[in-house]
Amino acid sequence: MIGVGEALFAGVLGIVCVWAVHRLTVVGNAALTLRRTPIVDATQLEDGQPVAVDGRVFVDDSAPVAERLFDPTAGTVGAYLWQAWFADTGRYTYDFDRGELRRGRNTFASGFESGQWGVTTDGSEMYVDLSWLEQIYDAEALPDLEVGNPMSNAKLPTVVTRYVWDGVYVSLDSTISDCSMDRLTDIVDLYRDDVAADEFHLESRGITDGQELFVCGELRVQAGDVSIIGTDETPLLISDDGREGLKRQLLWRGLKYSLALVGALALGALFVL
Repeated sequence: MIGVGEALFAGVLGIVCVWAVHRLTVVGNAALTLRRTPIVDATQLEDGQPVAVDGRVFVDDSAPVAERLFDPTAGTVGAYLWQAWFADTGRYTYDFDRGELRRGRNTFASGFESGQWGVTTDGSEMYVDLSWLEQIYDAEALPDLEVGNPMSNAKLPTVVTRYVWDGVYVSLDSTISDCSMDRLTDIVDLYRDDVAADEFHLESRGITDGQELFVCGELRVQAGDVSIIGTDETPLLISDDGREGLKRQLLWRGLKYSLALVGALALGALFVL
């Protein structure tokens, strides 16, 4: 008879396998979208057509609260991806962006804040709509973020979380900010008045006016306005490192999830034997 410990171990391995297979499916879908969607001439576009464009960002309306998060020299921020986190005491990770060790971070919420922005390519303006990404990840809005709640701000394993910050569809590394929540107490919701807001942080990655951006998705034309959106058939992909940079990221993610799957299956086989 299998004991409780063995059953729990088998359950954990099963969860890891399901998580890895799901992540590999997402990576595969994104990679296939990139492969079958060539960069096209902006003058030859039709409604509902999959498109991939390299363009320069323009911003009509800046993203909410961006001026509180980013250095003014970064330029006008049209949208930004954010994660709310607190430090993991005793754990350190290597930050490849900054080339240094830093304390481990536990993400407890993630989302987008967006104004009205898009990319210009071949003289044509195309707005970018992030709604699909917000929907599939159930992304939070920053004003709805609750800080200091021991139930919702808990440390959870990666295999049971699903944050847009960890997703494969968006790769932003050019404009990064990190600030303490005590600078945002009039924006976020504190669980209690005595919450130590300086123990919680918000890291953000922005899309700024004038920067080069790669966007892949489905075209929508409404009332003369052209937008790029995401759908289940054509996911929205965004990268400030170009098409090739996004390919490299997907390859790395695919390798990581494949190793996790192989490792879990190998441990499962040893367990059975």
